[in-house]
Amino acid sequence: MNTVQLECYMAVAENLNFARAAEQLHITQPAVTHQINSLETELDVKLFKRTTRTVELTSPGWVFLGYARDILAKTAQAKNRLAGHFEDQIQPFIIGCHSSFELTMLPEALRRLTKAYPQVHPDIKMVPSQALRNLLQEETLDVMLGFGEDKEKKKTGTYVELIKAPVVCVTADDHALAKKDTVSMDELHEGRLVLCDPHKSSPVITEMQGSLISTRPPSQMFFCENIECALAFVKAGLGFTILPDMPLMRSDDLCYIPVKNAAPASFGLYYKTLQNNPVLHSFIRIMKECSQVQKL
Repeated sequence: MNTVQLECYMAVAENLNFARAAEQLHITQPAVTHQINSLETELDVKLFKRTTRTVELTSPGWVFLGYARDILAKTAQAKNRLAGHFEDQIQPFIIGCHSSFELTMLPEALRRLTKAYPQVHPDIKMVPSQALRNLLQEETLDVMLGFGEDKEKKKTGTYVELIKAPVVCVTADDHALAKKDTVSMDELHEGRLVLCDPHKSSPVITEMQGSLISTRPPSQMFFCENIECALAFVKAGLGFTILPDMPLMRSDDLCYIPVKNAAPASFGLYYKTLQNNPVLHSFIRIMKECSQVQKL
């Protein structure tokens, strides 16, 4: 494996087009294809699903994305260090996120963290949930944001709760449920339902979705990859969804109605170890403080 292969892979992953990747790298398209083929042969996996019209990352391709970024970043860092391009020591701090709504929780925490530790260079990884868990287990990540897991499942790492978010029904303002102060589970068994990928949701939401699915025909359900897509469907009037009521996640043009007797969803941080990592210790403290302010 070499950096030319990785640069070609990253260019194709970013553009999902071999011709544009070749143009970006200032080499020929056959050269890009050759590098991708040789990388796939070496790794013994298919990184891209290719047709005459489209290029998509495969599941192994998504997993490899984080590793490739890290290898190229460390290579560039080593070149700069050996070339004497900088004298001060930097310390990477790598955060894993599942979706873009989690990013809204980070700016103030990162501002305070980098003020306390000027040498810290934050890096945010946004890859599929299972890939993030793998990276955390391998200690490629310092910390990962996510919902609390089902206690019966294998633990991802040490979990620190930041928020207990009440469950709400989210509707467009002209929906039949929009004027209610609260809704019951019985009321949610009627009408069109927008569902989120259970791998990216709280176990509380996943369990509730399972109950609501059982009473509906397929024509009454819309499946979404993430929360952002679900909210877009709700705004389009395709139905309602159920979500944890997270700080900074509300949209002014939607209605958020508490669900009666629903257990709150736990959201927080996962880490592998605090040993010899004072930056992580400070980040956890800062995130707790910021979460308390955001709830007010």
